[in-house]
Amino acid sequence: MKHFTLALALCCGLFFCGCQSGSPKEKGTLVIHAGSRYQIVYPDRSKNPGTTRKLKETAELLRKAFKETIGADFPVVQESRRSAGRKSIFLGNTRALKAKGVRPLYFKNFDFRIWEHRGNIYLAGSDRHRFNSSKPDGSYKAYILGTTLASVFFLEKFLDVRFLYPGEPGIDFVRKKEIRIPVAYKHKGSPNLKHATGRNYSFFYDYANSNFGAGTLKSHGGHSYYRAVPEKKYAKSNPEYFALQGSGKQKKRSSTGNHLCISNKAVQRLIYQQVIDSLDGGAEISELAQTDGYIPCLCDGCEKYGNTSDQGEKLWILHRDIAKKVLKARPDKKVMIISYGPTVNPPKSFKEFPDNVMIELCRYTPESFEAWSKVKVPHGFMVYIYNWGYYNTTGLTPKRTPAFAAEQARLFIKNKVKGIYRCGFGENFGLEAPTYYVYGKILEDPARNELQVLDEFYRRAFKECYAPMKVFYDTLFERLEIYTKLSQAKAAAAVNPRVLLSMIYTADLLDVMEKQLARSEAMAKDPKVKKRLELVRIEFDYTKNLAQILSFYTVYRLRPTRQNLNVLLDAVEARNRMIDSFYDAKGKIKVPAGWKGLPFFEFIPKRMMRTNGRLRAPIEAPLTWDVELLRKIKTLPGSTRPRMTVKKAKGAVTLSDFNKGVWAAAPWQKLNGIQLGKVSEQTRFKMLYDDENLYLAVETDLPDKRKHSAFGVDGPAWKADCIEVVLDPAGRRDNYYHFIYNPVPGSSYDAAVGFIEDVLDPRYNKADTSWNGSWRYDSKRSGNKWYSLMTVPFADLKVKPRSGMIWTLNVGREIQVPPGEKGNPKTLKELALWSPSFESLSFHDKDSFGEAVFE
Repeated sequence: MKHFTLALALCCGLFFCGCQSGSPKEKGTLVIHAGSRYQIVYPDRSKNPGTTRKLKETAELLRKAFKETIGADFPVVQESRRSAGRKSIFLGNTRALKAKGVRPLYFKNFDFRIWEHRGNIYLAGSDRHRFNSSKPDGSYKAYILGTTLASVFFLEKFLDVRFLYPGEPGIDFVRKKEIRIPVAYKHKGSPNLKHATGRNYSFFYDYANSNFGAGTLKSHGGHSYYRAVPEKKYAKSNPEYFALQGSGKQKKRSSTGNHLCISNKAVQRLIYQQVIDSLDGGAEISELAQTDGYIPCLCDGCEKYGNTSDQGEKLWILHRDIAKKVLKARPDKKVMIISYGPTVNPPKSFKEFPDNVMIELCRYTPESFEAWSKVKVPHGFMVYIYNWGYYNTTGLTPKRTPAFAAEQARLFIKNKVKGIYRCGFGENFGLEAPTYYVYGKILEDPARNELQVLDEFYRRAFKECYAPMKVFYDTLFERLEIYTKLSQAKAAAAVNPRVLLSMIYTADLLDVMEKQLARSEAMAKDPKVKKRLELVRIEFDYTKNLAQILSFYTVYRLRPTRQNLNVLLDAVEARNRMIDSFYDAKGKIKVPAGWKGLPFFEFIPKRMMRTNGRLRAPIEAPLTWDVELLRKIKTLPGSTRPRMTVKKAKGAVTLSDFNKGVWAAAPWQKLNGIQLGKVSEQTRFKMLYDDENLYLAVETDLPDKRKHSAFGVDGPAWKADCIEVVLDPAGRRDNYYHFIYNPVPGSSYDAAVGFIEDVLDPRYNKADTSWNGSWRYDSKRSGNKWYSLMTVPFADLKVKPRSGMIWTLNVGREIQVPPGEKGNPKTLKELALWSPSFESLSFHDKDSFGEAVFE
């Protein structure tokens, strides 16, 4: 091995003696200080002008680092303008590097090299547009910049620079008298990750923290079918390309959601061609991935495809066959196949993928890696992670601890994960930056001790405030382990944001954190420390206020008095003022001075911030309450909900006179404005049931002259006059069924809400419109009235009520008065509801559902 190393060094001209001429000397060490005469040199030009610009930015970073650490201001010059009499720090593919016999192809992906030779320092790697384009791109994510990675490594190792947050306030420099570099120092760097993408924020922060970009991978964000066979292009011309959906006579081809007929040969060719096009466009790896919330095609060809009834297996077979064709056509390129939804588990019908395949895992537990260890995957794995993102239950508050981050990072490196797609990341740099730092550094080197890395962050980020801020974060992370443990146990509390956040942010926790943060703010002297504490304060105040509201809301629900309501409304008002202060008059969020690219501020729409996030995160009541209205009205929201008795029908139930016959015994229930206000068109309803069905009779005002057109099945029926019904047969206010119908035949919508349990499914905690019941509605209009009868089979709901059983439900009416009618210049929309929603103004507010007791 020694002979080989010597031969390689001689070949490259990199075998150096231990003395440095023309520079301060110490045996075996190069010393650089304020009096040293160096220049920082970057290449004159690159194939892509953007590469040259990014290398210049890197050179300027080095210049600033030398100035901030040892007080030396080294000029930054292009190579053609360098001074021959000065020692140099060479960046990238310079002529000086080529003179050493090193060719650009020496480097792959984000690999890099560092050399010291006769007082000169060489920092180099592959620097190019990731798809070899010559067209400049402003984003650093469009490039592979091994030289930048070398530079960041060099600054951390020899100048003791730390990249703690995105942007200038996040870079920490330490004053030194000199820096020392071993003579003939050589370092070969090859990051564990070759692809790091999804959420990237700041050039040097991301390069220093294992999040440098996708590299040669062409990712489609997890789903390539949308681009391969776009609905917009083919829905009308080739409806046969899309999935046959429905049941019985209701089966039809639908392009909604872009779900494909995978047995269609033309569709298969388009999917294959999209992969080829990506590879021919410069990518080394192209993602191959089915649609989100995959709905299978029910045609005969798809039913028989692959000789299996397993929908996931059908996709594995299709994707493997496409990969085989790509291998033959482009043998030097690769295909990354997603393991997600129906393909979340490894294939069963085969145990070996073609030689060009990488697998993208969306489930990445130790058990998942164990299952995949039995399948040959030639190019290993990429993982699509869900650690962060304000779609998680905790929303815009912190999610993960440093311990969690370190454990996951080691799991990935142990199992040869080559890339990470971050589906959400970085929305809490004030409260979670220590976790992000640990994650990046353990991914870089899993042998590092995460407690030491964490302590380094505290010391470097907060300096004179180290002690109180360590207590601040340690207290937070110890409690945040609740979320980790509940999530791993799949506990119900982990998916209920009100319960979860109340468990984490108790009064004692908030008190400790407030005192330590206030102490730090009083102690802080360093300008960057003050700036970082400002960020912590903004996010902590947001979290503290939210936690207080949830506590006050709990007290109010236990004791719904006007006094408790006023305390709660004060906190909600304070939250609204805080959120308003984050945005300008045009609704654009304001970034705190000195910071740039922080997602808590740059990417959060106001409506999502108001409810603390999206998907699993939203909290409506009391965050969305109309505070001004609730201070005026006498009713205490949620203190009383209407209750009705559902009588059993004694005879056949038909659309007839709802005051006679079988309907005579059923009491009328009246709808009012959604907040008990007035509406221009009155609505009332009755309910009955028998052994097979639930019946809803509705009588509502509707001018005869108002015309309607059918929207079809599962069309946007809510865009016209309609009746909306939500039924929660379990009575737990968790999951429910949603029905809408209009005053014309063939115009309805239905969905099952909250029944999808797979958190990776995009329908999780949302409406599953693929659910279709066999319910029906009948209508008639007469004398400016609309009469309708809705019949819902209990078989649709998978439950049959017994005497005394209580369901929760609500019945709503959307009134759409067209322009010109009743003197209004624009469409007038009014909402009427049986059980009012003071809190969220939504028909879907489960806390507002009334109760139905079966007789």
